[in-house]
Amino acid sequence: MSTISRINHAALFAILSSLADNKQAIGRRYAYWCNGAPALEAAVAAAAMTQDELGHARTLYPLLGHFAQAETMPEQVEPETRTLRYHLAYLDQEFQGWCDFVATNFLLDTALTTFFEAAQNSNYDALRARSRKIVQEERIHAMHADGWVRRLARAGGAVREVLIASLERLWDETLCWFGPSDDAVMLQLVQDGMVEATPDELRDRYLRKLLPVLQATEIEVPIRFEERIQRWLPVRPLPWACWKQEERRFQGDR
Repeated sequence: MSTISRINHAALFAILSSLADNKQAIGRRYAYWCNGAPALEAAVAAAAMTQDELGHARTLYPLLGHFAQAETMPEQVEPETRTLRYHLAYLDQEFQGWCDFVATNFLLDTALTTFFEAAQNSNYDALRARSRKIVQEERIHAMHADGWVRRLARAGGAVREVLIASLERLWDETLCWFGPSDDAVMLQLVQDGMVEATPDELRDRYLRKLLPVLQATEIEVPIRFEERIQRWLPVRPLPWACWKQEERRFQGDR
C-alpha cells in the first residue's frame, strides 16, 4: 500500500492510533522505574525498555499523518499535541509498585507484540516494516517479563500475592484489547490483508505465549482449552459492557 497519497482506511487508522498510544503510555510508565527498580540490573533494563517503547511510538505516530483522517485533526498526529488517548485505562495511573511494571511487561507488551507478529506480512508496507523491527526488539522484553514473573512468583508470601493482584487488574482489559469475535475493526484488517489473524486467533496465540510461565509458577488464570476448536478461551465472558470500542480500552480508571 502506498503512503504517497492519503489513505482512507478507518480501521487501520484506529488500530495504529491504539498501538502508538499504548506504546507511548507504556514507555512513560516504565521511565519512572529507571531510578525506582528494586535492583541495579532491573533499573538498567527499565531504561533500555523505556527507550524501546518510546521509540516504537515515535515510529508509529508519523504513520497517522498518511491518513485522510489527519486532514481534519492534524494535531492528533504528534504525541506532543495529541489529546486523544487510546491506551488502556490501566495505564492512566502511575504504577503502584514494581509488580505493576512486571505485569505490564508480561501481559500488555506481549499482547501488542502478538499483534505485530501477525502483521509481519501485512500488505501495508509501513506496518510490515515496523512490525518486523518491533518484534525483533521485543524479544529481550519477553525474556525480562518471563524472568521477573518467575522470580516474584517463587518469592512467595506477600510478594507473590502482589504480583498476582497486578496481573489480575490488567488481565481482562488486555484480553479485550484484541476485540470481540465480531470486532469490525480487526475483521476489516484481516479482510484487507493488514493482519493475518482474527481477534479470537490472536487471543489464542497470546495465551499460548503466557501459559509456559503461568504453569511453571502455578499462577491460575481463568482460561480453558476448547478441544473442538483447539483453542484457548476465557472461562468467563469478558466484560465487554466496560469496553469502549473506538478507544479500545475500558471506561474510566482501572
